[in-house]
Amino acid sequence: MNVMRRAWLLTVFTALSFPVYAQFLPDLQAKTPEEYDAYLDVIDGPVLEKGAMFEGAFPSSPLLLPVSELMSRQWRLQGNAAKAIEAAEHGLAIAPDYVPLLVELADLLSNGSVRLDTAATAARRALTLLETARAPRRVSVEDWTVAISRLRARARGALGTVLFKQDDVAGAVKEYEAALREPGTQDPILHYRLGRLYAVTGRQGEARSQLQEAVRRGDKILRERAAAALAEIR
Repeated sequence: MNVMRRAWLLTVFTALSFPVYAQFLPDLQAKTPEEYDAYLDVIDGPVLEKGAMFEGAFPSSPLLLPVSELMSRQWRLQGNAAKAIEAAEHGLAIAPDYVPLLVELADLLSNGSVRLDTAATAARRALTLLETARAPRRVSVEDWTVAISRLRARARGALGTVLFKQDDVAGAVKEYEAALREPGTQDPILHYRLGRLYAVTGRQGEARSQLQEAVRRGDKILRERAAAALAEIR
């Protein structure tokens, strides 16, 4: 088949896992069979090795957006925040308003101690874009609500963490509360952080409630921290 007649409008990895996210994607096309096959190789993994190979072979490919997203998430799983941030920013250079990567970048940066203003900017931009986002026809209302709420909660959680680190406790509390009001959001870290802030602002009963949720839902380390915070209140 003539290569010039073969182009693929792709459903990328994120859109495959969360169809709602396709709402935020630009049109992504592989222009050759080799580019398409190399992209599929990245999905098959190992992501970091194959992703680096894809970047080298196709430096101007629009598919570097989903490749960068995959690499960012993989670097994060490996505990390398710097590389995860680098990959996220690489993807955003291609599509600056791609909401899932804006949220990822905000979350990553908010957990550090530098570039907090960049984290806040990314979070606020994501929240602004989410206000006008509309569900694609092929996505159910339920799936749309879950996915958008997840993005909004993560963005608000990241913004709350930034505000806390900038000594804006009231602002941080407001963002954490808003994050936990999102349908289906039960992030134990948010419960823990909000509980600690309630405690330092004298809202002891609410602090206990949030910390108890963190104990109930968190991993071993978070459960221990939340239990210690509860003991301080008692």
